[in-house]
Amino acid sequence: MNGSALVEARAVSKVYGLSTVLHPTDFVVVASEVRGLVGSNGAGKSTLLKILTGAIAPTSGQVLVDGEIAPPAKPLQMLRRGLACIYQHSNLVAEMSVLDNIFIGRQPTHLGLVQRKLLRQRAQALLARHGMDFDLDATVSTLSTVRQKEVEILKALALDARVLLMDEPTGWLSVSDVTRLHATIDGLRSRGVGIVYISHVLDEVFDICDAVTVMRDGRVVADQPIAQLDRARLIELMVGKTLATQAFDQAHDGVRRAPPTGVPRLRCRALTKRGEFHDVSLEVHAGEILCVTGLVGSKRTELVQTIFGASRFDSGTIELEGVPLEFHSPRAAIANGIGFVTEDRHRDGLMLDLSIAENLVAATLSRYRRGLLLAGARIRATARRLIAALNIQPPNLAKPVRLLSGGNQQKVLLGKWLDMQPRLLILDEPTVGVDIGAKAEIYALLRAARDNGMAVLVVSSDLEEVMTIADRIAVMVAGRLVRTREACETKIVDLVRDMGAVPA
Repeated sequence: MNGSALVEARAVSKVYGLSTVLHPTDFVVVASEVRGLVGSNGAGKSTLLKILTGAIAPTSGQVLVDGEIAPPAKPLQMLRRGLACIYQHSNLVAEMSVLDNIFIGRQPTHLGLVQRKLLRQRAQALLARHGMDFDLDATVSTLSTVRQKEVEILKALALDARVLLMDEPTGWLSVSDVTRLHATIDGLRSRGVGIVYISHVLDEVFDICDAVTVMRDGRVVADQPIAQLDRARLIELMVGKTLATQAFDQAHDGVRRAPPTGVPRLRCRALTKRGEFHDVSLEVHAGEILCVTGLVGSKRTELVQTIFGASRFDSGTIELEGVPLEFHSPRAAIANGIGFVTEDRHRDGLMLDLSIAENLVAATLSRYRRGLLLAGARIRATARRLIAALNIQPPNLAKPVRLLSGGNQQKVLLGKWLDMQPRLLILDEPTVGVDIGAKAEIYALLRAARDNGMAVLVVSSDLEEVMTIADRIAVMVAGRLVRTREACETKIVDLVRDMGAVPA
C-alpha cells in the first residue's frame, strides 16, 4: 500500500432479514492507486459500494474517511467528503453543454442569475489542473461515449473528489476509447486520486490496476497486488475452481461441430451497403455457431443489423433456407424466424421498467392473445419455465428487469428470443458487461440452441469468447470479410494476423 488511506471500510456487513449479502468485510482505498474490485454478480461488490457511498447503512462495521468515522447512509456527506461514483450508464443531461453538466445544481449566481464568466473560469481552472481539454460549449449529446465519460469524471472532480468509484466504465467503449480513458485514469492516479475500478473485462484489470480485491459469495477472498496474479488464478478466485474450468475449457473438449454441408440456413452473397461494408459473402448452417469478429470499425454490427432488416443494403442477396429475403424491417425479420440479441440491452433490448415475465414473452406476445386480452396464466407458466431453464436470479416473475444484475438482464434478453425458437439467432456482443459465471451459463445456452438445430450468428470482439463458442470464425476488416476459418484449426494468433490484413 503505497499511498495514505483515503477511505476505509472496517468489518462492514449487510443483512436483509435472514439473508446475509455481505459478511464482515475490510476494504481500503489509498491515494495514487487504482484498485480493481472484481467478482461474479451477487458477490457483494454493489452492496459494498452502496455502503461506501452512503446509499445504505451497514448492519455492522464502520466507514472511515481520512481516519474519521463517517455517518452511515448519508450519501451527500460522503460526496462532500470527496467520494464520487462514475456509473456504467451516463447520468449527464444530454441536451445541456459540457460546462453546465460539470456544475449542474451548483452554478454560482448573483441576484438570481448564473454568473457565466465565473463558471467558465472555474471550469478552465479545473481542466488545467487535471491536464484535460474540452469545448465547454459543446452539447453533451454530440460527444463520443468516452468523452461523455470524461465529462462525468470532471463533474466529480469539480466536487473535489479524491476517491472515484468507477463501475464498469468501459462497457460500451471501443478499444481506442478504452485506451483514452485509461490514460485519463493514469493522470488522476499521478495526481493522488484513489480509484476503485470495477470491471468484468479482466484484460482491463491487468492493464490499469495496481492491486485487486476479489469478492465471492459476499466475502473478500483475495486482496493483493495485481502483479502476483495471472488470469487463470483470478478467474478461479472469482468463481471457484470447478466453474472456472467449465467456463472456457469446453473449447478444447470436442464440442466443435464438423464443417457444415447442405443448404445453409442463412446465406449472404456479395452483400454491399455503400460506406459500410462491401461484397460480404457468408453462410450459417442449422446446428452451428458462426462467430464474426474484427476490430472496431470493421462494420460487423452494421452487417448483422442489415441482415435483421434494420437498414437497407445496396446490392447482393440475403437468403433464408434458399429463399431470397426482401424485407427491410426488424418486424418482418422476426416474422421470418430471425431473432436479434442487441449489443446494448438497456437502450434497444429490454423494457427495463417492466417485469421479468413481461420481457420474456415480449417477442412472442401474439401467442398469448385472447381477443383483446392476454392469457396471464399462460404467460406466467412460460416465464416460470424460462426462468428455471435460464437460471435467472432472483426467480421472481414480477421483479422489474431494471433491478437485476447485468448477467441476469442478459439472460432475460436471450430467453426472450430463445422462446421464439427462431430459425436464425443473431447476437451482437452477447456477454458485454457480464461476469465470468454468467458468461459460462450463456455459452452453455448457445451450445444447447445449436445442438437443437438453431443457426447461431455471433458478433464478438472478445477473442477468448470467439475461440470458446465458435464452430467457424469469420474475420472482418474495414467492411470486408477477409477470412473464414474452422475454429478447431484456429489459434488466437491466426485471428490477430487476419485482423491486421489489408482488405483487397
